[in-house]
Amino acid sequence: MRIEHARTADIPAWLKLASEVEHLFGPMVSDPGFHSALEKNIERGTALCIREDEGSPGAPLMGGILLGYRPLKIEIDWLAVAERWRRYGVGRALMNHVLELAQPPVEMVLLTFGEHEPGGAAARHFYESFGFQPSEVGPTNSAGKQTQVYRRVVGRTPTVRAVIQHADRYLLVQHNNKVPEHIGKWGIPGGRIDPTDPNRPATLRRELREELQIEVEVLRFLNTYAYRERLHHVFHVHPYSTDLTIDRHEILDHAWLTADEVATWHAENRLHTGFELDAITKSKQHLA
Repeated sequence: MRIEHARTADIPAWLKLASEVEHLFGPMVSDPGFHSALEKNIERGTALCIREDEGSPGAPLMGGILLGYRPLKIEIDWLAVAERWRRYGVGRALMNHVLELAQPPVEMVLLTFGEHEPGGAAARHFYESFGFQPSEVGPTNSAGKQTQVYRRVVGRTPTVRAVIQHADRYLLVQHNNKVPEHIGKWGIPGGRIDPTDPNRPATLRRELREELQIEVEVLRFLNTYAYRERLHHVFHVHPYSTDLTIDRHEILDHAWLTADEVATWHAENRLHTGFELDAITKSKQHLA
């Protein structure tokens, strides 16, 4: 099986493939929005397909996949296999190809059928066999099917981090880091995501409770950063109290700094990852 970039000549065959799964995904053949999305994916090279008998553009399709690329993220927007080619490894070939394209650190995200959706178990098991794990509940699709977001991280276990603001000051901490070049550096608090955490805000609340003994309100997601082949998801949070009880096994020291002072420390190379200042700047922009 040869995986190719779809061409404009493949659109009729792609719509034929779509017609076979409309009972699962909702109307597509008659939907101008789907036509437009397909054409855009073909134009930018994010529509991949396997043609029967390794034929030329326009040949019947065995399967196809549409991808969305974002900074540090690959979204699998659509995947279907022709009914007569199911159980021949077509979907697995497409997924393996996409995984080969993923360069760490990157998060891969897709939407499949929800846990309680009749007939959805096969799709969930298929994606789980590639290391995807269920995340938050998704919307009901246009076919009336309950959906679930699935995620897989390519690279090291990601973290969640917090820009904690009190008045005009921001909390920086000095983690008990054993890596020589990081000893004495300052960063924003947080920690690694545990697969048992229901979502990222829950991870962040747990980490801040463990490290600082505080409860917080998670205000908004700010950005995802890459550092040392690890993704760091940063949120802006409001502490219900600034009375910190530091876990000295995790944190050696802490400081409340103004944004200007953070900028000075950044210029002096006193910060750990380098994205601390950008995250704090983004939190200020949200409040503007």
